[in-house]
Amino acid sequence: MRAAATVGAVLMASGAGSRFGSNKLLHPVEGRPLIQRAFAALPAALFDRAVVVSRYPEILSLAAQAGYHAFENPFADLGQSRSVTLGLAAVEDLDGALFAVCDQPWLTTESIKRLLNSFQESPDCICALSWGGKRGNPALFPREFYPELFALTGDAGGGAVIRAHPDRLVLVEAADPQELRDVDTLNDL
Repeated sequence: MRAAATVGAVLMASGAGSRFGSNKLLHPVEGRPLIQRAFAALPAALFDRAVVVSRYPEILSLAAQAGYHAFENPFADLGQSRSVTLGLAAVEDLDGALFAVCDQPWLTTESIKRLLNSFQESPDCICALSWGGKRGNPALFPREFYPELFALTGDAGGGAVIRAHPDRLVLVEAADPQELRDVDTLNDL
């Protein structure tokens, strides 16, 4: 029997929120800021290590309070790839790295647990949350793909690596399609 794969979580919280008009992660959704909803859906205790990468001091402070390791992203304007590489550097000794955005207010811990269980069953595959066969976020990558993730530049994220390896993708259905919805503008609420 093989040992359970170790998994780190990387919450990417560096976006400028330009379409939203402000730091959307502090905006309340159903009474709780988006970032707090992300911490609730992805509790640090589920992972061998949990990190948040952000340009915002207030987000980094809240991350530490939630049991996350907080990493400042001074290069956020260079694109999403900087959040990926900064976060991955903090968990690269682990077997898998789960990347999550923080603007999916209806994501549930139950779906995250299903995603983690799928990775334990298929630790050589990329596992991504989905609905109706359509891939969404978060996605969990085995160590084999870390070099490709580290090589990302600009606004490219893990989706570029997934598209390069469709045969290695395992889709894990969310409990509800609402879980995959993200918030880009005030109208999305």
